[in-house]
Amino acid sequence: MRALGIMALLVASFTVPLRADTYEVIKTMVAGHETVFAHYLQGRNTRTEHLGGDGTRFVEIRNFERNGWYTLDLSSRKYIEWSPPSPDLILSLAQWIARPPRTRESGKTVKVYYETIDTGERKQFFGYTAKHLLRRERHVAEPGACGQTYELERDGWYIPPAKSDTTQAYLIAGSSYLCHDTIVKHGDPSPLEVPVLETNGSVTREILELSHDPLDKSLFEIPSGFQKVEALPGRRPMTWFQRFQTEWAALERAFESWFE
Repeated sequence: MRALGIMALLVASFTVPLRADTYEVIKTMVAGHETVFAHYLQGRNTRTEHLGGDGTRFVEIRNFERNGWYTLDLSSRKYIEWSPPSPDLILSLAQWIARPPRTRESGKTVKVYYETIDTGERKQFFGYTAKHLLRRERHVAEPGACGQTYELERDGWYIPPAKSDTTQAYLIAGSSYLCHDTIVKHGDPSPLEVPVLETNGSVTREILELSHDPLDKSLFEIPSGFQKVEALPGRRPMTWFQRFQTEWAALERAFESWFE
């Protein structure tokens, strides 16, 4: 899809609904490549565990009570600490994102149609009754538009979302575009149900475990015996902003290659 959004993450505080304590293990299959994540959520604190194909395990911890963000290498028992961005850094990020982009307005329209079909089938997952739904998304682009005409279909089992509490989160999104169409949406693009098993072309996402039992607060702390270092084995040290710039530049190069 040539349509173009590069989503940038800024750190800011605003009110959004978040679940109570949650533990889930998620498996994704992309073109035959399997990835498994374990995700823990307690209030604003999060922990994500990733098991790499080479057996290396990395853990990302965001502890907002301690104002600390950490990356742990469980193999070497070492960790690095990311200082949350300061207001000055947030302003720098905003100015950097708002720099004159290399973009063009196509002046064309892309119409997006959303459709949900309930098959009527039901199944139990983790104590919840899941619906078997087909979700179709059709993009129709005018000649000369940046985006393309294509169809996307998701086939999955969906459960109701957990009860939410209103709390503070630290995430907003800004966009920069290489090429911009006018998007006209028809239907509801964002269902509230949680996909426990969903297939989208060559991508399959499945929740293997799910629980809302209270979590131990130690999950969001640095375990004893871990050594703080400037960089993890095999990774060069970078500041938060350098890491952001590197990932952003990689995204821009990927998008620009579509227009060469």
